[in-house]
Amino acid sequence: MARFSWISSVICLICLMCHQPAVARDIGFGKLSGVKVYGFSNDKSVALYFEPTATHLNPDCDRKATFSYSEHSIEEINRFLSIAMAAYLSGKKVRVHSQSANCEGHFIALQDSYF
Repeated sequence: MARFSWISSVICLICLMCHQPAVARDIGFGKLSGVKVYGFSNDKSVALYFEPTATHLNPDCDRKATFSYSEHSIEEINRFLSIAMAAYLSGKKVRVHSQSANCEGHFIALQDSYF
């Protein structure tokens, strides 16, 4: 019985070490080439498309950040969209960041330089 609990402990430790928690990371920093608002029955989201000159890009996102209605309140979506539209119309840069290391945005900032 003691041997089984020792083996179980080792297996649990290995599983914990192999499981990498999601790490927050940037989706991109730069000017936007497009802002799209989707209202389809299977896709209610806002998508921001970065220009090819953008930096700090998450290679998995293909220069696209998404803000899904299922992930955020309508108030948050409106704030994200407001900042995105201000940046798009003025030609200013934005930084979009994900708290879950995917392409779902959780932070957007209108800023001239990356910090």
